[in-house]
Amino acid sequence: MVRIEKPAIDPDRFAQVTTLAAGAHPQGGALCAMEAVAFIAGEPVSDHPACASPSIAAFIRSWSDGLPQTERDALIRPLLPLLVGTRGSEALERQRVARVADWLVRTHVPAWFHLAKLIVEGDELADLPALQDVADLAALCDHLKRARKRAAVANLTLRQTGPEVRGAAWDAAHRAAWVTVRDPLEAAGPRILAAGWDAAYASAYAAARAYGKAPLEPTRRALQKTALALVEDLIVMPEPPSPGTDPAP
Repeated sequence: MVRIEKPAIDPDRFAQVTTLAAGAHPQGGALCAMEAVAFIAGEPVSDHPACASPSIAAFIRSWSDGLPQTERDALIRPLLPLLVGTRGSEALERQRVARVADWLVRTHVPAWFHLAKLIVEGDELADLPALQDVADLAALCDHLKRARKRAAVANLTLRQTGPEVRGAAWDAAHRAAWVTVRDPLEAAGPRILAAGWDAAYASAYAAARAYGKAPLEPTRRALQKTALALVEDLIVMPEPPSPGTDPAP
């Protein structure tokens, strides 16, 4: 497989990016995260830069837009040079999407379950085997459906909770993960998409269950740290070996 040479990063342009905007701004002014990636790589300004991984870019666009300004600049701006040159093969992008789905199921959901004192259910999800492909969700359908029902027991509906609860449960990292994996889950079939919805809503119901019993902000902030680690992992993921070839030693 021919590897694409990583574009050069213009340090002077990066120095000009002192703050990041939410949303795309093609008419000038502050740039959003992925527009800034295009800018420092010397590409035409776009929030879909050719030099960046589509799956990582999808995560970053949603995550960055959902953050408060101070968190956006602190968390996302240092990642910009690292995102240049991350575009990979379709096989690598599938692995990246699977890694995001794995974070949603085995990190994000258990964090809210533990806060809601659903310890056994949270541990069951956290201890599941790592997802290698979104199709692996098929084997977790019963787990995720059961987790969603268990978390929903104390809540008539998530809509009856306040915006603080919904905002925490569907935090910026959660929305970013869902945006990244939804299309691949849908392409994999209704059963797998339903498993993804179960995972997404299980954490929301767990947060609603915890509301009033425990502060939500520490869990949200802890998940931001794990989301940052997730993105850093996605950036350095190696290309999988081509079929019929031996992995590099």
